[in-house]
Parts: sequence; structure tokens; C-alpha cells
Amino acid sequence: MSEESIKHVQWIFSGAGILVITWFIAWVKKTKLTTIKDKVSKAHGFLISIFCSKSATIQKVKIDIRPRHNPFELWLNEDLPKSKFWLMGVNFNSFDITIKQVIIEFNYGAMNATCNTFLQGRDIGKHSFNEVILVEDNLTGEQADYIAGFNDEPNCIVRIKAILKTPTKEVIYESDFLEGSKPSLKNANVRREKVKKQMEKVNW
Repeated sequence: MSEESIKHVQWIFSGAGILVITWFIAWVKKTKLTTIKDKVSKAHGFLISIFCSKSATIQKVKIDIRPRHNPFELWLNEDLPKSKFWLMGVNFNSFDITIKQVIIEFNYGAMNATCNTFLQGRDIGKHSFNEVILVEDNLTGEQADYIAGFNDEPNCIVRIKAILKTPTKEVIYESDFLEGSKPSLKNANVRREKVKKQMEKVNW
């Protein structure tokens, strides 16, 4: 055995070498156990999803407007007006759920509008929640003008529909009508002035 090899062997059986080897073995075991645990968990969720009916799945899901930080916004920009919602999803099922599409119907005074968004990889893990679900869509110029020209800032009625994907099936979620939702108007002053001038011309 060469002198270099002897040095390597001596280091392996030294205190530092044994410590490094022990750490490495523990890391390998932990990694394998974590991988096995994840696979078992996914298989368990898959089996439960097979026998869980669509109605039973939906009963354990709730999607609502997030309760803080202006979750409902109406942007009245001149170039691209839009509606924006921040939602919170709760999943009490024993398997993960993916949100594929969200459709939000809402009113503003006598005007009805829809906010429709296809989501990519927006998951709600089993027995958990996700409160960073952003849904946004364009408003028409006419809708934005109506909102800007409305004298009051009314509470709105909102209804949320969502297409959800479980490990084995698709289900459709529909909320109750959510009353008392008050939107926050963004960049409204310029459009208000425009609408005001249009009304003055009509009255003239």
C-alpha cells in the first residue's frame, strides 16, 4: 500500500473521517426515506381520490375572496381596464387539488361582468390552504366607463366557479353568492373626467 493510500485510510478512521461518513450515511437514509414517504403519500391520495365522489370532494373545498389587502380591485386605466381578485382556497381532502380555471361573476350597480382566468400549476395541498391565487381579466371600455361614472361605490355580489383537478377526476366548484364585496377602484380619476366631459356634451 502506498504512503498516499495509508494517509487516506488513516483519515477515514480518524474522528473527522468517521463524523463525515456518519453524516453522509444519515443523509442518504433521510433522502431515501423522504422519497419513499412522498411516493407512498401520493399513492395513498390517488387511492382515496378514486373512491371519493365528486360531491364529497367539493364539500371539503372552499374558495373565497381573500379577507385582507384589497382583494377585489377594478383598474380603470385608459389603455387596459381590468378586474383583479385575490382568492384563498382551502382543501380538507386527503389528496392534493389543482385549480385549472376560475370564473368569477360579479355586478357593479346594474352592470354584470365576468373575470375568467386559466391557471397553470396552482395547487392546494391536502389538508392545507393557498391564499395567493390571483384571478384577473380585462374589462371592456364601456364597463370601465360605467364604473367610473357611477355616483356611489356600491357593494357587489360575487360568485366564484372553478374547475378543479384531483389525482383521478375533474370536479366543478361553485360558491354561494358572496354579498357585500366592496371593490377598490384604481386609476379612476382620468376616466371619471372623460365620462364627465362626455355627459356634458350630451347634455349640451
